[in-house]
Amino acid sequence: MNVLTRIGAVIMAMIMLVMLLTGCWNRRELNAISVVLAMGIDWVDKQYQISVQVSDPSQMSINRSVGERSPAIVFTERAPTIFEALRKITTKASRRMYLSHMRIVILDEEVAKRGIRNPLDFLFRDHEVRPDFHMVVARGCSAKEILSFVTPMEVLPAMDLYKSLKVSERAWAPTSAVNVVDMMQKSTKDGIEPVLTGITLVGNRKKGMKMDNIKQPRSLAEYNYTGIGVMLDDRIVGWLNESDSKGYSFITNNVHSTVGHVACPDSKGNFVVEVYNSKVKITPSIRNGKPFVSVELRSEANIGEYHCQADLTEIQVFSQLQQAAREEQKKVLENSIIHVQKRFGADIFGFGEYFHMKYPGQWQAWKKIWPDVFQNELKFEVIVKSELRKTGKITNSVH
Repeated sequence: MNVLTRIGAVIMAMIMLVMLLTGCWNRRELNAISVVLAMGIDWVDKQYQISVQVSDPSQMSINRSVGERSPAIVFTERAPTIFEALRKITTKASRRMYLSHMRIVILDEEVAKRGIRNPLDFLFRDHEVRPDFHMVVARGCSAKEILSFVTPMEVLPAMDLYKSLKVSERAWAPTSAVNVVDMMQKSTKDGIEPVLTGITLVGNRKKGMKMDNIKQPRSLAEYNYTGIGVMLDDRIVGWLNESDSKGYSFITNNVHSTVGHVACPDSKGNFVVEVYNSKVKITPSIRNGKPFVSVELRSEANIGEYHCQADLTEIQVFSQLQQAAREEQKKVLENSIIHVQKRFGADIFGFGEYFHMKYPGQWQAWKKIWPDVFQNELKFEVIVKSELRKTGKITNSVH
């Protein structure tokens, strides 16, 4: 009897396990979906124009014949809402759009000026969209044109755009790779405003959208990440130039590595510094009832080029170069803060967050009027303690 009881218990356990091992309730076959790698959102004729770039699986083989078919396909549709336009694409595509592997979303300037809450609402609400993609703004061209552009380095244009954004952020400070989660957090916090990097097309756009664009050493058209867009609430209100964009990246501790030229202290010419380590400490305080911020930059850099007349082997000369580099960095940071304050009144640096954490009581009085307080009352100082470390494989100029 004991044996039968044990056998019965084992059978019941197996039945219960089988009941738990159900299949995926919403599975889809690969031949029934199109994997979307990039999405473009334009505002055209008072409607959202949605463009999606999908990969063509038949052209992804390493043995494919170049030029027969494009490895990427762009579908475009318009509708009053983003979701409707996306579903409307099924009228011209045999597969359903699958958004889980989307790498980058491009908004045109009109959408960014009208407000990004509607695009963000869809992108966060849809269960298929994973919040790990990046967002940029098309400047002087449409998002559709950028997605239709044939890029030189990668087979899939979306991956070229995505990788270039990530690489330029780490090697060139005026570019900021804005993740959609970071965008959402800054959009909902008090005391900080989000930013978005711009992208544009340079050259012959029409020829840049054909395969001929990559059949010669120099492309007929190129894309270019340019400038950081300042946002107030959820709207783009203006753009920073290259120097101010670099200052923003320094202040927000987003500089991994960058280079810049500095005028020689006692002669004509420039020398170039390569910053490879940077850290900013922000200290808020209240002076005479007004907000005050101390911005302290500590960085380490090497000399990348040297075109000055002075002898670099002399300690005094090296000290002068270090001081000149500090003054240049200080000017970049100060100008960035001043220009953002006076032109836009948008606290993209997050100074308000520091006051919120250190002075929560006072922050309640400033919270609703912080853009005005930031623009008209906030004072600041910039302290630079940067160090020059190495001169490279040679000391003085080869001349």
